[in-house]
Amino acid sequence: MKASQRRKELIAMIQEKGGLSLKEMTEQFEVSKMTIHRDLDVLESRGLIRRIFGGAVPADEAKVLSTPAISLPSLSRVAPPVHPLDTCLVCLRPVTQHLLYGITLASGEQYFACCPHCGLSAHLRHKENITSAMTADFISGRPHPAHRSYYLMGSAASPCCSPSILTFENEDQARRFLAGFGGKVGSLQEALEYLQEEMTMGVGRTVCPHCAPQ
Repeated sequence: MKASQRRKELIAMIQEKGGLSLKEMTEQFEVSKMTIHRDLDVLESRGLIRRIFGGAVPADEAKVLSTPAISLPSLSRVAPPVHPLDTCLVCLRPVTQHLLYGITLASGEQYFACCPHCGLSAHLRHKENITSAMTADFISGRPHPAHRSYYLMGSAASPCCSPSILTFENEDQARRFLAGFGGKVGSLQEALEYLQEEMTMGVGRTVCPHCAPQ
C-alpha cells in the first residue's frame, strides 16, 4: 500500500473511532512503528490529527473544554514535569498507556499524568489554560477525548493513585467494573467534582500523598 493511501485510511479510522493507539495502527497496516510515526508527523503537520501519548486523535477534538470554574486549594506538588511525555506532571511516576490522562494547554504544550486521578488533579489546577484533554480506555488502552469518557470513581480497583478513578470509552464496560468493584460512574464534570470533594474534605479516606493539598 502506498503511503498516501495508508494515510487516507489512517485519518478515516482515527475519525471514525475517535482515536487509535500506536499498537492498533501498526497491526492494522502491518508496518513498523517508525512508519506510523512518519505518517502521524505528516498528518499532524497538515492539521488533520493530533498526536498524543501512545496514539492519535482527530484534530477537531482539540477544542476548548468548557467546564465551570471549580475552586481548589493550591496543589503544591503540581509542577511542570521533567519529562512531559513519559512522566506524570503531578507525582512524577511513569506514564502508562492504559491509565494515561493527557492535557494540552493554550500554549500548545502537552503534559501527561500517570492516571486519571492525577490527570483530573492537574485539570482542576490548570482548567483555565486547558484547550483539550485526552484519556485512555482502561481495558483497551485506546485514547479518546476526556469529555466523552465514562469515569469509574472510588472503586476497589486501585492500580495507581487513590482515590481510584478509571476511565472507559464505553459506558457498559464502566458499569461492568462498577458491578465487580463498586464505586460510581459519571461524566468528566462529575469526576472533577468528585475529586475536588475528596481532595478538599478527605471524608476520612486515604488520598494520594503526592496529590493531596499541603
